[in-house]
Amino acid sequence: MKNVIIEGTGVYIPTNKVYNEQLDEHFEKRGLSAHSLMNHLGRRKRYFISEGENTITMSINAINDCVKKNNINLKEIEMVVVCTDTPEYLFPSDAMKIVGLYGEQLSNVKTAFTLNSNCTGMIQGIDVVYKYMKASDIKKALVVGCFCITPIALWADTVVYATFADAAACVALTMSDGETRKGFLDTKVSVNAGYHEYITYPKCGMSKVPLKAIEPNEKRLEWNPFPMDFIPEEWTKAIKEVLGRNGLEAKDIDYYIFSQLSDVYNTETLNLLGISPDDKKYFFVGKEYGYTGNTCPILCLNRMWDMYSQPDTKIIICTVGAGYSIIVQLYQF
Repeated sequence: MKNVIIEGTGVYIPTNKVYNEQLDEHFEKRGLSAHSLMNHLGRRKRYFISEGENTITMSINAINDCVKKNNINLKEIEMVVVCTDTPEYLFPSDAMKIVGLYGEQLSNVKTAFTLNSNCTGMIQGIDVVYKYMKASDIKKALVVGCFCITPIALWADTVVYATFADAAACVALTMSDGETRKGFLDTKVSVNAGYHEYITYPKCGMSKVPLKAIEPNEKRLEWNPFPMDFIPEEWTKAIKEVLGRNGLEAKDIDYYIFSQLSDVYNTETLNLLGISPDDKKYFFVGKEYGYTGNTCPILCLNRMWDMYSQPDTKIIICTVGAGYSIIVQLYQF
């Protein structure tokens, strides 16, 4: 039986640490406040890139961390997929650029492309890659995610600039033959594009970015506040569908990894599933890292790896992306 398993993870967190108090001062100078929102979303600190850093540099640092921690031989990697909605380049793709920069070390890569599905990106990318591996002769792959949000955020945006942060992550996948099913067991994806007008980058559209007449802020990210209280109920429906298809109940899952956007939404989802905080099946790392888009579930997986990766441990990964889309993934170590 062909199983695709996670061989290991790696991350890169910038060194520029930013606390709530610094952002309070930043917004107060502009006659604004994000204090209540930061507290509501469970923020304490986050990390912003420094001069010279970008999606390419962060992605390479995450790959290097994964390689070092898990003794990965880059010569064995046959597929590289970069998941990002903040690419450094469109031509060539960031994935192609990264493979090129590694040179001889990644000379055996057969497939390399960049994927964008916003904040569901890394989990969607992992889903695409593991299914690709099962249908091909690819034995080893790297899925790399990067969220480089601070260069495109408006400084007066009390949602994005106050609560989002920069980060990169890498997941090494390998094909394994076994007598029983393990690794990636199931994925559920759903789309409701009714929210497609609320978040736009670039605000002016790509066709207008080169025009000198367009103001710089029109080329940045526009975030219009919208109600997100539907998330726990929709997550619960999707999780229950995946569990039902696999003959499982919510209590059978050892750990739940959610988007790190809102601790409140995550705990509400667990409550709807009948999971108590006392069960210790969920951890929130958003207080430390901020909200890091598509990378945040992997930052959590990486942080808790020694606990999560025990044999037969079952995890659910669940997140949401702009527009909106939802993805739920069932994995067994």
